[in-house]
Amino acid sequence: MIDTPSEPPAVQEHIIEQKLLECGLKAGGFSVKYEDYLQSIEIIITPEAGATPEHFGCIHEAAFPEVVSFADAEMYRRYMAYVDALFRPQMLADAEAELKKRGLWDNFPARDGYPTLADYARALEAHAGFAPGTMLRAEDSERVAFDPYDNQQFAAIDFERVGALLAVLVFASARNGFSMGFIGNDKVRE
Repeated sequence: MIDTPSEPPAVQEHIIEQKLLECGLKAGGFSVKYEDYLQSIEIIITPEAGATPEHFGCIHEAAFPEVVSFADAEMYRRYMAYVDALFRPQMLADAEAELKKRGLWDNFPARDGYPTLADYARALEAHAGFAPGTMLRAEDSERVAFDPYDNQQFAAIDFERVGALLAVLVFASARNGFSMGFIGNDKVRE
C-alpha cells in the first residue's frame, strides 16, 4: 500500500484565500481547493478576480508552492513567464553545478550554433553520450521532448546516463528559453 499525503486542512485554503484578497483580487473571482489528482491545493483565477500582471508577485507569494492557474490562457501564459523568470537564475546555477559534477560543462553546445531546435536537440544527445536522434525530439521550434518510447535500447540504459541527459536538457532549456516535456510509456492522450 502506498501512503499518500493527507488532505491539507481547510484552514490552509482559507489562509491562501485571505492572502489573495489582500493582494487585491475580488472575492468570487478565484477558487482555492485541494485536488487529489494534483496532491496540492489548486488556485484557479478567473477574469472576474480582476487580476493583472501587477498582481503576479503577490499571487505567487500568497500561493507558493501550490498550483496556480488562470482561466484566461493569455494571463496564464504571462504568469508562467513571470514564475519562469523568478526561478531561472537558480535553475541555471543548479544545472551548471550538475553539469560540472558530471564532467559535461566543457564544450557545452551553444544554441546559436545550430539552425533548428531539432539539430540542437541532436547535439545535446551527443554531448550526453547518446546517439543523435534516439532520446530527444523537437516538437516544434520551442519545445523538446524526452521521448525514448520507440528506443529499443532504453530498457538497458542505466539511470546515470539518463540523469546526464536530463541535466544537459534542463540546462539547455533554462539557458535558451525553450520548453521541455516528457513522454513515457503511456503516450499523451489527445
